[in-house]
Amino acid sequence: MRLSIWVGAALAMWACGQTAEVRVDETKGIPALKGSTEVGLSAYTCGMPITSGDVVVQTKVVGSGCEFSFEREVPVLRAEDYTNIPDLKGATSLVQRIELTVKKLTFTDGATNMPLDLSSRVTSAQLSVSGQLVAEKESLTALPKVVTLSGAALDGLKAKIDARQPASVATRVVVVLPSMPPPPSRLVIDYDSQPAIILGAKAPTIF
Repeated sequence: MRLSIWVGAALAMWACGQTAEVRVDETKGIPALKGSTEVGLSAYTCGMPITSGDVVVQTKVVGSGCEFSFEREVPVLRAEDYTNIPDLKGATSLVQRIELTVKKLTFTDGATNMPLDLSSRVTSAQLSVSGQLVAEKESLTALPKVVTLSGAALDGLKAKIDARQPASVATRVVVVLPSMPPPPSRLVIDYDSQPAIILGAKAPTIF
C-alpha cells in the first residue's frame, strides 16, 4: 500500500515534469551526528594535544586565548540500511539534497555543570561537517537551524548514497577560550545535528 501511494504520487509529478521527492530522516532510521567530549584543563599547556578517551584534542595559542579542536568520523548510513530502510531500496532514488538540522553545540563547565557564558567565556566556536561550516558562536542562541550541505560535504555523501555504499562524515568542533577569565578545570563539549536525505527521480515530461 505504501509503495503504491509513493509510485502514484511520483507518476503524477513526473507527468508535470517535476521531481518526486521523499525525505529520509530520523523517523526512518537515519542517526544523529552527535557526540560529547570532556577535556581536562586543570594542568594543560596550550599548544600540546590533550587525549580525551578515543579523541585527541589539538590546542594552539590564538591571541590571548587557546583554541581547542577535534574531529570525529560519524556514520550516516551502514550497508544494511539500504535494505532495512524501504525508501533507500529503489535504485532510481538518487540524492537531490542533504539537509542538516543543527540542534546543539554547547560548552559546559564540567565541575559545576553550568554552561559557559558565550559573551565572556567563549571567544569563538564552530561546528563543521566534512569541511562545511554549519554552526558558529553567533548562531548558538538561535538553534535549531537547518543547513543544506553543499560542495565537498554534499558530493562525498551523495556519491556514497547513490552507489548504495556505507557513508560517514567528519565532524569538527573548534572553540577558542580566553585566558581571562581562566577556562574551567573540565570543559564538556556537546553537539547534536540531524541529517535528512532527500531522494528523488526525474522523468521526462509527458506530453
